Order: sequence, then C-alpha cells, then structure tokens
Amino acid sequence: MTNPADQNIQPPLPQQPLRQRALYSALRTPNAWPQWLSQNAITVYFLALGAVTLMYSAYSLPWYYMLSGVVAVLAFFLYGSKAVNDLAPNRIKKEKNFEKKIFIIAFIPRLVTMLLIYIVFQVNYGNAFGFENADADFYHELGLDFAAGFREGRVISTWNATTKYTDISDMGYGFYVGIVYWLTGNSIIVVRLLKCLWSALTVVLIYRLAKRNFGEQTGRIAAVFCALWPNFWYYSSVHLKETEMVFLGGLFVEQADQMLRSRQFTAWKVIPILLIAGALFTIRTPLALVALLALVFSVVMSSSKVVNWGKRIIVGVLAVLLIGVTAGNRIEEQSRALVEQVQGGMQKHNMEWRSTREHGNKFAKYAGKSVFAPLIFTIPFPSMVRPWDGQEAQQLNNGGNFVKNILSGFTIFAMVMLLLSGKWREHLLPLSFMLGYLVVLVMSVFAQSERFHQPIMPFELMFAAYGLSIAVTRPKYKRWFTYWSALMFVAALAWNWFKMAGRGL
Repeated sequence: MTNPADQNIQPPLPQQPLRQRALYSALRTPNAWPQWLSQNAITVYFLALGAVTLMYSAYSLPWYYMLSGVVAVLAFFLYGSKAVNDLAPNRIKKEKNFEKKIFIIAFIPRLVTMLLIYIVFQVNYGNAFGFENADADFYHELGLDFAAGFREGRVISTWNATTKYTDISDMGYGFYVGIVYWLTGNSIIVVRLLKCLWSALTVVLIYRLAKRNFGEQTGRIAAVFCALWPNFWYYSSVHLKETEMVFLGGLFVEQADQMLRSRQFTAWKVIPILLIAGALFTIRTPLALVALLALVFSVVMSSSKVVNWGKRIIVGVLAVLLIGVTAGNRIEEQSRALVEQVQGGMQKHNMEWRSTREHGNKFAKYAGKSVFAPLIFTIPFPSMVRPWDGQEAQQLNNGGNFVKNILSGFTIFAMVMLLLSGKWREHLLPLSFMLGYLVVLVMSVFAQSERFHQPIMPFELMFAAYGLSIAVTRPKYKRWFTYWSALMFVAALAWNWFKMAGRGL
C-alpha cells in the first residue's frame, strides 16, 4: 500500500491559464477533511444528546455542560475542516510558517479555556481548583513545599522529607511547580499559562513526528486534530500533571524518532532523550517504563530502512547502560509492582469496590480486561447524564470524549492498514509507545478513566489522521465510517443507560 502523501503526487497539469490550473488541481485533489466526516459526527452527537436527555430528563446534564459539549463538537468538526483546508500545503508552503500558525491556533483556545475555568472555579468554589480539588490541591501544596525549600536553601531535605509520604511518580511535577512558584511568588496563573504553552508546543511536535512518518498532509491533519481536541484545552486549565506528561511523552517520541531516522548520528544524541525519559520517570513511572522499553524495542525491531545495524548497537548499548545506572532498581521495583497488581487481581477488586461504594454502579463488577481490551482505543464514552453531584469533569468533557470516540475509528483503521501493508515496522517507535501504554492501561484500575488516557492521545490522533488520509483517497471506505458513526450513537446510548441502570435510576 502506498503512502497517502505519495498518492497526492500528480502528473503535470495541462498548459492553461493560472486560475484554470488552480481550479483543475483543486478538483483533482481529494478533500483532506471530507464533508461527510463532519456531517456524520455532528448529527450523531446531537441525536445522542437529545435521545439521552429525553430518556433521562430528570437527570439531564445542566445547560452549561450541554453547551460545553456542543461547543467542543462544533469547534472541532466545523473549524477543524476549515483549518485543514486553510493550512493545506498548497496554501502555506513553508513548514516554519505552518508551525507558527498551528501554534497560535492551538494556544488561543487553551488560553481562553484556562481563563474561563479559572474564573468559574473562583466564583463557584472559592478557589482555583474547583471539582478537581483533591489531586490539584495536593500538587499545589507540594509545589508550595518545594518553593519554600528553594527560598530557604533546603531543597534536598524537602525532597527527602517528601519521599516519605509521596511516590516518585508525583515528585517531578511537584518539584516543577515548586520552581515556578519560587520564581513567581506562588502564582497559580503562571503555572497554567505554562500549561497552555507546553500543550501548544506538543501540537508542533506531533506535526513534525507525523510529517516524518506519514508525509506533509497527514502531519498537518494530525496537528489540527491535536490543536482542536477539547480535552487538551481542559487539562491546560487545571492544576493536574497531565499536560506536562503529554508534552514530555511527545518530546521523547519525537526526538527519539528523529534520532533513529537521522543520517548524521552520534552517540551523544541518545543521552538527552534518556534524560527526557528520566523526567517522565518522576511524573508517571509506568509511562517512563513504557517509553524506555519502546525505544529499545524500536531499535531492535525497526526496519533496516529506518535504523541501520550500527545505530542499533550504539543506541541499544547506551540505553541499557544508562537505564541500569540511573533507574535500574526503581524500574525493577515498578515492574514487579505492576505484575503483582495484575496477578493479585487489583483491577477486579477495584471494580467490585466501585460497584458497592456510595453512588457506585452495580454493573462495574462485571468490567475487566476482557471488556476494556477491545474498547481501549475508544473509551470512555460521553457522560450525558447527571445521576448525582459528582463526575463533573466527565460531564464537562462529554463533547471531547465523543470526538475521541469518532476518531478512534480512524485510529483502528490505520492499525489494520499498517498491519496489512507490512509497513508497521517503519513506524515502530510511536506504535510501540502507544500500544505499550494501552496494554498497561487495560490491566490497570484506570482503564476507563479519561484522565489516564491523556499521555498517548497525541499518538492516537496522529494515527487517526493517517487513517483519514487513506480513507479520503479510497471512497469505498466511506461507508465503513458511516457504520462507525452509527455504532458510536448506539454506544453513547448504551453507556448512559449503563450509568443510570447500574444505580437503579
């Protein structure tokens, strides 16, 4: 199977006036974001929201959560279509110009969302943390401790004291927040402004990674997907560590992919990449473990077109040595803990607890790896009901979750096409990073948690862009995505029935 980017290469146009040639070229080039995609998605969302609201009118979402979902879906599918066409390679030819424009397109909605959520939290909750108060307040306090340590010259003792009650997976983010607080006088707004910056820069990183792997057009679609996915806006607005985690994960994969494909290679290029993994290690240890294993796996298994044998030996040896020296014992501990969690049935016990706790869902005990695995690219489904005063983040993000549900069809399609074409080895690093983390997620107690899907969402969106690039050049596949949209309508109804029936409502 040929790369969609290659399929857009066309024979010279007839010698015609410039305006006629431009029109002729536009007619011959498939629309990168087809109208049927936006029409199907928007129609299905409104039908699902309307049907669920009628079915459970007594427990319907408050108007402001409905509005957030409507804005999210319309902004993504309507403005996204326009952005892909406006930013097409034939309109903005220089890559640097595209990167500047996509950065602005990504940064502005993140900034607006951040300021809006900050104001809403202050007005309704009297603090900057709102309904994410438990974890957000913890990270805030941790940052304050480290900031005080910097000011008083006792950073090391603060770190040592913190390790007694905090896992290493939280230390890095707390340390980072402490540095920002130290420099800005404990400014929460500055921390969140930086989140908007890191999230927008992630969009640029994904563009570079997708362009290198799948061509310019797919790279630009992937960038628009990441720029406009509403859940990234939300996590740039709250005091959680997901935005920084997504940025570091994107930076690691993009830089490692560039290093593996580079013709000008030196052993020193490996060290900064491993340092990025080390930073990930102090923010979410399982993610860092997946990143390091994905790098080693890619070095060993990648196509010789991508990684030659000399590079395999150098990168492999350095990676193993540096991993062993810097984090070997800790990785061994984490690996053993993950295995013990799986063997000990922690996921099963957690689901049983969820079924019996206050406001719990009695059907939760039937969920597990066998249920999560086939749905892992797609879940969670949008929460369009409010059975109790909780789960506000899920309700606020109902539109963003629906966007993910729709695009996951293209992600799955891309996986199938890569497997059938045999080209999967040419894209092994992002593939192994994404799939490796999803495997860990399937076996964990957080498989259904939208928050824990964040670190690999840029890569799911990148492969969705690749799947879309294939679909628009082959009209016969259009009907499959019509079927997929209909399936997502059924899934949305079923999920909200599950939330209500499981609580006896």
